[in-house]
Amino acid sequence: MGKLKDIPKIDRPRERFLEKGPDALSKSELLAILIGSGIKGKNVKQLSEQIIRKFGDKFLDITVDDLLEISGIGEAKALQIVSALALVRRFYEGLGPKDNIVLSAQDAVSLTSDIRDKKKEYLVCLYLNARNVLLKKEVISIGILDKSIIHPREIFGPAVELRAAGVVLLHNHPSGDVTPSKQDVEVINKILEAGKIMGVNVIDFIIVSENDIHSIFIDIQTSESKTTHYVSDGVQNSLFDLLEAERPKYEINGERIQENYFYIPQVKKNHIQLQNRRYIGSKHKLIEWIFSIITKECEKGNSFADIFAGTGVVSAVAARHFDEIILNDFLHSNYAIYHAFFGSGEWDRDKINNIIKDYNNIDSGGLEDNYFSEYFGGKYFSKSSSKIIGFVRENIEENKNNLTSKEYYILIASLLYSIDKIANTVGHYDAYFKKDHIEDGFFMKPIDPIEVKKVTIYREDTNLLAKQIKADVVYIDPPYNSRQYSRFYHVLETLTKWDKPKLHGTALKPDPENMSDYCRVQAKDRLAELIRDLNAKYLVVSYNNTYDSKSNSSKNKITLQEIEKILERKGKTKVFEKDYRHFNAGNTNFNNHKEYLFVTKVDHE
Repeated sequence: MGKLKDIPKIDRPRERFLEKGPDALSKSELLAILIGSGIKGKNVKQLSEQIIRKFGDKFLDITVDDLLEISGIGEAKALQIVSALALVRRFYEGLGPKDNIVLSAQDAVSLTSDIRDKKKEYLVCLYLNARNVLLKKEVISIGILDKSIIHPREIFGPAVELRAAGVVLLHNHPSGDVTPSKQDVEVINKILEAGKIMGVNVIDFIIVSENDIHSIFIDIQTSESKTTHYVSDGVQNSLFDLLEAERPKYEINGERIQENYFYIPQVKKNHIQLQNRRYIGSKHKLIEWIFSIITKECEKGNSFADIFAGTGVVSAVAARHFDEIILNDFLHSNYAIYHAFFGSGEWDRDKINNIIKDYNNIDSGGLEDNYFSEYFGGKYFSKSSSKIIGFVRENIEENKNNLTSKEYYILIASLLYSIDKIANTVGHYDAYFKKDHIEDGFFMKPIDPIEVKKVTIYREDTNLLAKQIKADVVYIDPPYNSRQYSRFYHVLETLTKWDKPKLHGTALKPDPENMSDYCRVQAKDRLAELIRDLNAKYLVVSYNNTYDSKSNSSKNKITLQEIEKILERKGKTKVFEKDYRHFNAGNTNFNNHKEYLFVTKVDHE
């Protein structure tokens, strides 16, 4: 790869900017100046081009986590880029439209004064929102104003894109006479008719010359000293708004079903049950609804695959109805939990109980700081609790040879569930509460494993796994939005892997790993590939309708219509719905939340 210093000096981004200004540079060159330096084997210009290609027109919406996926972009550079975007947006929003409020013909003319002395005829359109704030000014045509060369789409196409409530049109007469011509009248009548159809208010049509202005709608000739104010008829709707009001947003009609009682077996008191954790997207409270539909719509089979298993609660109920269970999730922590609860192998309950009893008798005062307490103490957990947590995890690893595989995973899972109960968070690890004092609350309880006839556990990319497995019923519960589970539960991942990685930022996250395409713009394409490759009799897909959430990270990546269309290619599909208040990240405000279940009977030709 060529180095930046090998590029002629005049062609380097910084030098070109200083010599010719920002307009002479491409987007990637401007970004290169912001990034500052490249990495080994890739100069800064090549690195910036890679970023621009990857995110395209989504660049303004990128997050720090998005940028951390790019090799060579660390947290410092990612913060620098995202902060720069946020700063520009803040100034733009604060200073942009305030001075461009069009309340009169004079206001409109002042924004288009450059056309008054032109030697050719111009037609200019001002696009306004419902408060008469200028959204955009655009030259529609240059030349003779004639109905044969002016088409309403040239005016109303941008209006729909901008969601403009109204437009003001201005046209200059180089002759100096502002009296409307026959062509003027024909064109404006055509525009008025189109405006009514499109639902965009044509507020005014103004003819200007070097010295005069004339408003056709107000039907008076005005001088520079006289102001004629526009009168608002209230909130105006664009065609986009009118159409949206007529249809349900992103939703489809689903059947309602009478629910039956299903439960996850519980054996021992004072033991941790599979469902006893805080987890975004957990289906524990939807189990009865889900299995009422599965038992009604899917013919009895022998095998059940849960390929985005999450907490594993769906598989726990499936284990009572199917002889063979397949679980998959790409998180290390979930993989360990599945082996602990579902996995086969020898284990000694008394041995586990005694080990955990010893852990609960540890006095943190006699412990030195460790990896876990140094990073997470006083943040996600108290200093005292984090010392014990780190010591316990290290002790489990040191004594791994004295444990069976099942016992090892039971201890890991018991630790994960126990710390989740006392974490200083809202239920995930994307952030922690800033407190002067965090209560010491660590107390470890053993988990209560579940008996399964036959189980296979994977930690695979689901789309790759789809090519390898076969099941009578495949349950599909992919991520719904931009939240990457590997980042939300990074503390549990770090504790499970115990590779003691270098952590970054306020949230103390490791380098990105296991980032899902189902949380990105390509989610729909990935789902289509998955459905195409699965070998099953029935496909059952869970999804919800969080499209209008105020939080961008909470918005769905795939529409319900897209899911239905993808599944219909595989076989006859039925849709079920249920009102349900979901677990959120703490700042998502969304009403009318619904869960949907798609059931597809696969056509086997």
